[in-house]
Amino acid sequence: MANRSTQSWINFRPPAPAPAAASAPATSKNSFPRSGPRAALRQSAPLPPAAAGNQGYSNAERFNAIARQNQEGITRKLAQLQDVYGNASGSDEEEPQEKRAEILEAMLRNYKADDDDDGGEGKNVRRLLENATSANTLTCLICISTIKKNDAIWNCSNCCASLHLACIQKWAKDGIIRTSQHLSDEFFPEKDRFWGCPKCRFEFPLRDAPTRYYCYCGKTTDPKDDPWILPHSCGEFCGKTLKSGCAHKCVLVCHPGPCPPCPAQCRVKCFCGQQQKVVRCGGKSWCCGKTCQKAINCGKHQCQEPCHDGECPPCAKKVSTKCACGRETALQLCRIGDWHCQRVCGMKFDCGLHSCNKVCHSGDCGPCIFSLPRSCPCGKTKSVTDCSAEISPCGNTCEKPVCPLHFCQEPCHPGDCGPCTESMKKTCPCGAKTKPLPCSKVFTCDSKCKSQRNCGRHPCNKRCCAGTCPPCDQICSRVLNCRNHKCDSLCHAGPCYPCTQVVEVLCACGRTKVAVPCGKQRSTKPPKCNLACEIPPECHHPSRTPHSCHFGRCPPCTQICSILQSCGHHCQARCHSAVEVLVRSDKERPAGPWELKNSPDLEIHEYPCPPCEQLVRMPCLGGHDETPMKCCESRVVSCGRPCARKLECGNHVCQLPCHEVENPEDLEKFDSACDECSSLCTFKKPCGHPCVLACHRGDCPSCPETVRVKCHCGGMTLKFSCGKVARLTQAEKNDVFSCKVQCPALMSCDHPCTQLCHPADQPHSLPADCKKKCPLKCPCGRIREQHQCAKVLAGFKLVCDEECHAQAKSRKEEEETKIRLARELKEKEEALLQEQYDKKKGKKRPRNRYHDEEETPFLKEHWKKIAGVAAVVAVAFIAYIIQTV
Repeated sequence: MANRSTQSWINFRPPAPAPAAASAPATSKNSFPRSGPRAALRQSAPLPPAAAGNQGYSNAERFNAIARQNQEGITRKLAQLQDVYGNASGSDEEEPQEKRAEILEAMLRNYKADDDDDGGEGKNVRRLLENATSANTLTCLICISTIKKNDAIWNCSNCCASLHLACIQKWAKDGIIRTSQHLSDEFFPEKDRFWGCPKCRFEFPLRDAPTRYYCYCGKTTDPKDDPWILPHSCGEFCGKTLKSGCAHKCVLVCHPGPCPPCPAQCRVKCFCGQQQKVVRCGGKSWCCGKTCQKAINCGKHQCQEPCHDGECPPCAKKVSTKCACGRETALQLCRIGDWHCQRVCGMKFDCGLHSCNKVCHSGDCGPCIFSLPRSCPCGKTKSVTDCSAEISPCGNTCEKPVCPLHFCQEPCHPGDCGPCTESMKKTCPCGAKTKPLPCSKVFTCDSKCKSQRNCGRHPCNKRCCAGTCPPCDQICSRVLNCRNHKCDSLCHAGPCYPCTQVVEVLCACGRTKVAVPCGKQRSTKPPKCNLACEIPPECHHPSRTPHSCHFGRCPPCTQICSILQSCGHHCQARCHSAVEVLVRSDKERPAGPWELKNSPDLEIHEYPCPPCEQLVRMPCLGGHDETPMKCCESRVVSCGRPCARKLECGNHVCQLPCHEVENPEDLEKFDSACDECSSLCTFKKPCGHPCVLACHRGDCPSCPETVRVKCHCGGMTLKFSCGKVARLTQAEKNDVFSCKVQCPALMSCDHPCTQLCHPADQPHSLPADCKKKCPLKCPCGRIREQHQCAKVLAGFKLVCDEECHAQAKSRKEEEETKIRLARELKEKEEALLQEQYDKKKGKKRPRNRYHDEEETPFLKEHWKKIAGVAAVVAVAFIAYIIQTV
């Protein structure tokens, strides 16, 4: 089997190329064009023809031919797929700069910003909108893919980020489930459910979950793609409330990103209120640069800071002041006011036994603190005694609370009661073990909690956990959707927030760059750089042919060589001092026709200048012209043109090819080397026919040739003398070339033109002038008349009269009568047949007392005829009914 396949492959003969007319196969109405890699291979270049018996072509040549065929088919199919899928709809390629400028101007037509007065505010707004309107700028942070023009999006109201609607819906659903899974719906039916924006992490409630596709301003649902407005924009004014807090609305056309500052102008004061000027409403607060001079909170000094917003800072000046007790004096800040020196008062009370223990204070120290009413240590008994006497315990039970459940059972005593010593059975916080312990001691077991933390990835592992596992304190470290960085947040449940880093994609020279989200740089094309390529040339020219920045090798130099040659001319060939030459290598051969070949290896070679091809003018032998010839091939040759010198007859010229003459400068004088005149007259008459006479002098006679001319309508061929036709004017030709027969051209009414044979530039008759008769019938067809075609085209119709209605009524009555008679005849026929059947079976016919005695013999005698007539009438009636229906 293998030998048979090999032999069929070797003896394979490609079909001969079909003729051009039969190259395209006929396509039926039910056939469809085929596509795919196999179809692309079938449509590739044909194989080289092979001789009978595979003679003249080796197996290697046939192998290379099939490999080339497959490679061309694959390349063509890849190009088709690139056209269909590579550019995404068609639709998201980089738009022309002029169109983007028009869209930007339309968006900013109501926003007037002065760059000099507002610190470049207009330029900032324009730059932001230019970045937003450029292609491939909007990128979904969730799926890291470009947002196309026809994609449904969602815009964050906090950070104005644009994301795919399907991506944010799945993100919001996961966020809502993640925030509500810790609290059950049974015990917490009114718990808050929220989800966060992937970029700014602003939390939105459940009711704000995205469900529809809105434009940027949120007014239009499912905005349509318009090539003359920004994608995902409704084309109307934004109208959002500005964040500056003024009463104005955004005046831009529905746009991405935050709204710019309010462009309205108003006269406002500076922060300190010393100056006024007209500023934009969005920047009402402005600084004049002068000293504030407002009164500070101390009430003694003025603010020395430059004009600023908000309250003035506290007074920073220092003054010499005394403390509250008056013992010390120091420099203190003016804003402090009264200050204390941190000394204990130490002054004796009126009792003379105790002293004041307050820190530096003003005023009287007050009475002795020990002379006031005092209580026993437990607080149950109060008494007033001398300040020198101590209060002794009352002897009652203390009964101070030592824990939330027990009281102190010791007698009244000074100092703390100490910890609770009541013994009780305690359960550890996790509920795994129980043990009797003093009430003041806390009981915890050694069991580790195996519950999952809030991240759902790591166990709690806390000893004797009470069920409230702490949040996971480990770093998430999962790879983000950019595939370049890891999540540096605390370990969490659900998907990680998208990578917020921005990567710059550079052009070949690095001077043009575009910022894209991290992870998008792999699928983002390098920006188109319009700057000139700065790679030095490889040839002898001082600079390359101007071209834009690019990747890979520079295109070959297309400048003229211009090297001075030995002949004195400059080389006009294309630059050949640095030529890329393909290096063929047979070391690495493809394994089969399906294997793609590697990129070719190129080497730079320098070639010498070719022979000088500068054109120089060399005179011919006869002196007719100077023939341009290449400098390397210049010589005196015959130009090949006829000699054209007059012969002795004076009418003809020498027809010999350019030949050597005595006086090449004189191109008209007869030369002895020229030919003799032996031809007929060569002058052409005005009609174009040649003169048949011998060479003569003077004018030729009138042309006697007969010419055939089609009439204007083309229905007749006329014969005229050529000389006569040449003398006719245009008006005479129009009259003579007419066959005087009615024009056969049909008008729109399908009747011939009413004019006689006329020129094609003369218009035909109009249908309104048609006088042909057309047959007309009334709706019933009884009235038939002939009327002019123009009248019929105008809408004239015949109407049925009373006779038509009467005939229609009579026809209807006749049909009803025929139907009734046929029905009666059929009934009689059936009765007769029933009677005959009864006789054959021997049944007696029921006696009809009212039956005529004479009728029975007649029916017996003529029943066959009656039955035949009834059958014929029934068939005719049925045929009539079928024809009517």
